[in-house]
Amino acid sequence: MIFNNGAFGGAEKRFTNLFLHLCKKYPGNFYYIINKHLSNHIDRIFSDLPLDYIKIVGDEKMSAEVSGDNSSTVPQYYKDIIPDPLEVDSRTWLPRKIYWYYKNKGRQKKLFNEINSLREKLGIEVFMGVFSGILPLVFYFESSPKKVSVIFSDMDSWFTDVYSDPERLWYRKYFSFNYALENADMVDYLSPYISEGVKKLGVKINPENISIVPCSFIDYSLCRVGEKKNFEIAFSSRLEPDKNPMMYLDAAKEIINELPAVKFHILGEGSLVNEIKNFISLNDLDQNINFRFHKNPPEILAETSVFVSLQSGTNYPSQSVLEAMACGNAVVASNTGDTGLFINDSNGILIDLNCESLVKALRKLINEPAIAKNIGMAGKQFAEQNHTIDKASAYYLELFEKAHKKLSGS
Repeated sequence: MIFNNGAFGGAEKRFTNLFLHLCKKYPGNFYYIINKHLSNHIDRIFSDLPLDYIKIVGDEKMSAEVSGDNSSTVPQYYKDIIPDPLEVDSRTWLPRKIYWYYKNKGRQKKLFNEINSLREKLGIEVFMGVFSGILPLVFYFESSPKKVSVIFSDMDSWFTDVYSDPERLWYRKYFSFNYALENADMVDYLSPYISEGVKKLGVKINPENISIVPCSFIDYSLCRVGEKKNFEIAFSSRLEPDKNPMMYLDAAKEIINELPAVKFHILGEGSLVNEIKNFISLNDLDQNINFRFHKNPPEILAETSVFVSLQSGTNYPSQSVLEAMACGNAVVASNTGDTGLFINDSNGILIDLNCESLVKALRKLINEPAIAKNIGMAGKQFAEQNHTIDKASAYYLELFEKAHKKLSGS
């Protein structure tokens, strides 16, 4: 179960592909519970969806529509930046906190009732709540006897809505992850960095309930290495501050001033769309920078030579980075979090998270295209050998089994 109210990101792509894989392999055993907004995204990106096994929940009127038709390449603006809860808390009166508590509880309870009806109808025994998809499931923690097992899949590398002082923020119980982390039957982390980050915040989780997926995966059938006739550089992600697309554009501007023949791409949607448009226009870079939404980025990445990833938390294991590697791109990535688990000297370049380091790395690869090609092919081999859907799906099947045993008591 996964919800989305903003731009379509790596977690949504990863779990949609996982669902499609499991649904094809085990028809009738898996359901995908999503909201209308995510359904709109999936409809324009994926084809041949098993609609009988996709269930849409929630008030459709409260779900933002994706403007334009399904083939639109115009990046959409989404305002989904979450304000600092401690700052909000410092200027909020007690009556407002009480109101938020019951409002959030009521909203999640309404969703829970809808989901529970599906559970009874479909015979669901194990739920996996991905990110905010966990929130309505917390009511199962309070039921006796136990009706289902619940897995919380935590994809959050910037620790949104995980607090070191949940008692102070008690009114966010049904809108944060502390309660879910401490009560879920199993907690699935995308990387060790996320697991350690949550631990440092003091969240109390039984170590036996913690599990870390061994790899990520992509649909390699969509990826190829093109002719790469020209030297092109790409950036693809949700366009949010933690992804640092503006740093990429600053570097692109500097490189273009020196080498105007180099072409740059920036692919994605998010809250920085208007800022990016203005930057490109004000600096007269429309001919040098291709800015668009693309439902299948590998079509662009097949012809690019370098891919840039600048996440503040961790780049591991980014869907976009894996797609770029599979298309033979040399990856330049910020040396943050667990990025070193799949980017090293043989298949990419790790840099400090600043524009100067990025420009230096890009200059090196532009001036030595043979090195870029060799690094790119090494990355392709690494991705295809180590990040496969078969390995990931085997992990999740085992995780579902572990959670189910807790339900049956065996």
